[in-house]
Amino acid sequence: MTQSELLEIEIAEGKKHQVMRDKCVKLLDSKLYKDVIGEGYFKDEAARLCMAKSNPDLNDAQKKNIDNMIAGIGGVHTYLMTLLQRGRQVDQDMESIEETREEIANEENQ
Repeated sequence: MTQSELLEIEIAEGKKHQVMRDKCVKLLDSKLYKDVIGEGYFKDEAARLCMAKSNPDLNDAQKKNIDNMIAGIGGVHTYLMTLLQRGRQVDQDMESIEETREEIANEENQ
């Protein structure tokens, strides 16, 4: 593959990250998300699980299941924040990628 082709692949991948970031922003801004996930899952469900974990009658398997559910909440949050971060990083990188693209095009045309 040529440098130009590799750069085009990098640009296409970057645009995918930007699209996912934009979808994530739209999702996070929606009232339904805020009610169901933001309040219902990240706050209420997390609090319920923490309270449930303190039940002395739980066996080890039940405690492990609660731990997994708590970790799942963190995993969802991490995934969403990662989508936002990747999109921001691509925004920052895209200018230098475009400059490199122009340099390669000029070199190939000479």
